[in-house]
Amino acid sequence: MSDDDMELARRLARFKLGVRRTLGESVNLDALRTDLDYRVRTLADIEERTDDEELLVSLLLVREMLERRREPAAPSEGMKPARDYRFGARSG
Repeated sequence: MSDDDMELARRLARFKLGVRRTLGESVNLDALRTDLDYRVRTLADIEERTDDEELLVSLLLVREMLERRREPAAPSEGMKPARDYRFGARSG
């Protein structure tokens, strides 16, 4: 498990416990990680209903970390961009 994965796991655990403590509800962590619709609905709902600052901060961190995981990875510095041959071999 990478450091990023471990940090995400910790954040998700803190978030789940915070939701249970503050709102008396349970959050499905697997669905939160894999189901975008569930994530958007659940996080928006919790964000609207809670007055707990720690839970809001946790929610924002979890949202950011999960969004970062969804974004396509940027090409590494050592890789050259692919050539564009749409206008002939010498165009690009």
